[in-house]
Amino acid sequence: MMSAPRPSRRALLGAALLAPALARAQPRFPDRPIRLIVPFAPGGGTDSTARIIAQALGERLGQSVVAENRAGAGGAIGMAAAAQAPADGYTLVMGHVSTHVVNMAVHRSPGYDTARDFVALGITSTAANILVVNPQRQGGIRNAADFVEACRAKPGELSYGSAGVGSPAHITTALFLRTAGVEAQHVPYRGGAPATTDLVAGNLDFMFSGASDCIPHIRSGRLRGVASASARRLSGAPEMPTLAESGWPDFAFEIWHVVSGRAGTPAPVLARLQEATAAALTDPAVMERIAAMGVDATPTLGEAAQDRVTRELARWVPMIRAAGITAE
Repeated sequence: MMSAPRPSRRALLGAALLAPALARAQPRFPDRPIRLIVPFAPGGGTDSTARIIAQALGERLGQSVVAENRAGAGGAIGMAAAAQAPADGYTLVMGHVSTHVVNMAVHRSPGYDTARDFVALGITSTAANILVVNPQRQGGIRNAADFVEACRAKPGELSYGSAGVGSPAHITTALFLRTAGVEAQHVPYRGGAPATTDLVAGNLDFMFSGASDCIPHIRSGRLRGVASASARRLSGAPEMPTLAESGWPDFAFEIWHVVSGRAGTPAPVLARLQEATAAALTDPAVMERIAAMGVDATPTLGEAAQDRVTRELARWVPMIRAAGITAE
């Protein structure tokens, strides 16, 4: 039996010379700056979170991660821009429950599809709106059951504010009213803060307000906190019961921020991004900066983050559509 011929010295030399060339043809990721699209205007909670994460990711990836604001259409413009970018790992997006879930229900053609176009790298934090009432107008409401009975006694008469149609406060309210089988009158504003101000002034009956907007007024007695729409009690208001604790065990609509990459990104690049994101989000200094914004720093990483996005798409999109909420 003849043995296989040995490679010639020339062949071995050629292979040795070719190896560095192949290595140079496939540069280590990343070899240039990465952009992190923020689909909202500068200065808000999403923008602030994105800039914290951009710095932390840049330190771990060894390249600049540059936040780029692309605001408009409830985040749909920036999300669509991210969906149209190459799936090469050099474009990320910082979204939240509205961009990833709500927009899939309230827009006919948002320009992107969360399930098709994106893969979640990590959820940075969770927050929830608090059901608050004006005690001067609704002094008899002290818990969630009282609130539902007040709505039932005057169908469609109690008024509530939000940051606009399709905003987290609007969606939270509409979904809870639908779950409880009652109605109320929606008054949209251009932001959550002015809506809360009008509630304090006595021009509204109630609203689901962001913790940072309403907790100072609860502490002062100008508003009364009824319950939070969170899965567990908020760290900033541990005395506040959840709606689940108050008689609606299956209801929790939380506001989470998520860093996402493009679906179809090469596996080695995606793994590198997931590794860096996990390291950034679990860094105690990063978690402290995020928590200082009045939210719970609750890093959810990799597949667990993607699973949450998938679950909430399946749960909330049909309910939001059934409630008849549209942005158009």
